[in-house]
Amino acid sequence: MEIGSRIRFYRIQQNKTQEELSRGIISTSYLSKIENNQTTASIEVLDYLCNRLDINLIEEEEIPLMKSLFDWYHDIVHRKHDHLKKRYIDLQKEILSSSDTTAMIYFVLFEFRYLLTEREFAEADSKLKKINLYKDIFEEKMTYYYEKFVGLHHYLQSKYSTALLHLKGAERFLTKHLPFEKWEEADLYYSIALTLSQLRKAALVIQYTHFALNIYQSRYDLMRCAECQILLGINYLRCEEHTRSEESYLLARKIAEQLNDKSLLGMIYHNMGYLSSITKKYEQAIDRYNEALQFKDKNESLSTIFSILYAYYQLENKEEAGKWIIEGKHILENNPNQEYHYHFKIYEYLLQDNLSSEFEYFMMEVVIPYFIEHEKQQYIIEYSELMASYFEDRHKYKSAVQYYQIVCSALKKTYAN
Repeated sequence: MEIGSRIRFYRIQQNKTQEELSRGIISTSYLSKIENNQTTASIEVLDYLCNRLDINLIEEEEIPLMKSLFDWYHDIVHRKHDHLKKRYIDLQKEILSSSDTTAMIYFVLFEFRYLLTEREFAEADSKLKKINLYKDIFEEKMTYYYEKFVGLHHYLQSKYSTALLHLKGAERFLTKHLPFEKWEEADLYYSIALTLSQLRKAALVIQYTHFALNIYQSRYDLMRCAECQILLGINYLRCEEHTRSEESYLLARKIAEQLNDKSLLGMIYHNMGYLSSITKKYEQAIDRYNEALQFKDKNESLSTIFSILYAYYQLENKEEAGKWIIEGKHILENNPNQEYHYHFKIYEYLLQDNLSSEFEYFMMEVVIPYFIEHEKQQYIIEYSELMASYFEDRHKYKSAVQYYQIVCSALKKTYAN
């Protein structure tokens, strides 16, 4: 890496301004030219700047450190949580004594990814702001990881369209024949598929999931194969290929039972319940949802409880629906979740005989804007249709048309390529 880029990187890492670094050595404007590799400074000037940053003028490549960094990243991706933190602490110490700028940059990138894994979002945001100040000095492979990790960052914030832009940006580097391992390619394809699934792009999800699945099958990665089958099941269902959806879930269940993975089994039974619900087999759906609950912790059960509530509501069993609202609200007391708070409150209103103006305000000013902001097309459609019918029943046709227009807009986004 050019010396100017190295100086810029370490200055930003140490939270120094150009004025602070250049003071008493050179002008700020001259430092700016050095950092942007627009001029060649004397060895004496570079030595002064490096001394102030406490780095070596001559960069030394440390191959064992690079291997340790990529081993750590491998464990992050493969969710080997037991020793991630210890390795993080050890690598922090090694990096402090290293003069390998390339290793330092990879550490910063993998640290950002690690913080996302640990759900340390505030610290991750802070790291990203700093990374953005020098991302233009990255080599191609560094830029690949940057785009991939920023995509994940936006995905975890439910900003799925932005996430997809970054993940597709990362995908472009795969076509450049850079030296990535097959598991890395599979992880990117699966990440793209997950994001497309949130955007309801079912055909593309199936395509990318098969890209990932083919690699996972060749590596005998059973856990990831099961996760791919679940994703395929969800999106075959969206394409109304119910038989293929069930086949994918059954394959996933077979793997999960072989692995004795309760979390995976909970997810699979939930999705099998949803398949039954979509085909209006609500009693069967309730049975499968209850099976899912046997494998889920309480703080992971909100989606399944809401689904049971919905099935009972469709069966017009208000008493049972009301019991599941109470159960859901009880869990929310210790595990706050804004989306499910809204879901349960909506059905509280719907179980009442007369819907009030309070319900109208809640849906128009709170609920539907929330789901639009978070790009949850399924609920934008469902709740906008609800409001359109609500206004039709009250002969407020102008308002009804407004909500049908929102439904049409969400459907276009759902089925657009």
